[in-house]
Amino acid sequence: MENFNFQITPYDTENLLQQVSDALEMRTESISRERYPGLWETIDKLNTMSKGKQRSRVRTKVMGIICLVLGVFLFVPGLIKPQELFVPLLAGAFAIIIGIVYLYNGRKSKKNAFDKSAKLLLMGKDNISAKQSIVVSFSESGMEIQADDKEPQFIPYSDFESTIETMDLFLFTHDTRITVLQKKDLAVQSVDGFRNFISRKVLQYQSTM
Repeated sequence: MENFNFQITPYDTENLLQQVSDALEMRTESISRERYPGLWETIDKLNTMSKGKQRSRVRTKVMGIICLVLGVFLFVPGLIKPQELFVPLLAGAFAIIIGIVYLYNGRKSKKNAFDKSAKLLLMGKDNISAKQSIVVSFSESGMEIQADDKEPQFIPYSDFESTIETMDLFLFTHDTRITVLQKKDLAVQSVDGFRNFISRKVLQYQSTM
C-alpha cells in the first residue's frame, strides 16, 4: 500500500490555535473519563440538569479539579524519585498548572485553560523555511518523521494513544508526545482516505467537528 505523506509547510497558527486547544481539552477529558467513570457519570447528570452558562461553569470547575488531582498523583512520586520519574514529574506539574488556570477561568469566565498549551505546541511552526524538508509518512507499520538530512524517527502504532481530528488538522498523542499535522499538507491522497486508514491503526479516534 502507498504511504500517506504529509509535506510540512508553515502552520497557520492563528487559525489553528483554538482547534488545538479544543483537541487538548478533549484528550484530557477522555483520559479522566477512563480513570474516573463514576465521577463523570455524576458530572454528566449535573450537566443535564444545568443550562447555558451554569453548565459551562460546572464543567470548567470539575475539569480544574480533575487536572489538579491527576497532577498531584503524578507530581508527588516524581518528587520522590526525580531521575527515574522525570516525565511524570513534568506531566504532573503541567496538569497542576492547567487545573489552577481552569479554576481561575471558571471564576473569571475567560479563555480556555488549554490555550497556553496550544500556543506552546504551535510555537515556531509558522516560521518553517521553504528550504526545510520535513515529511511525515504513515505506513502500515507506523509513522516516520524525516527532517532534512537527520536520522528518520519512527513511531510504531503500538505507541499511539489517540487521534483527534479537527476542521483543519490531526492531533496525535504517542509515547508522552504530541504531533500536530495540517490536513492541507497531505500530499496526493484524500483526507477521507487517511481518516479511514488511521482510525483502523489507532483505535481511539475522536473528532471535534
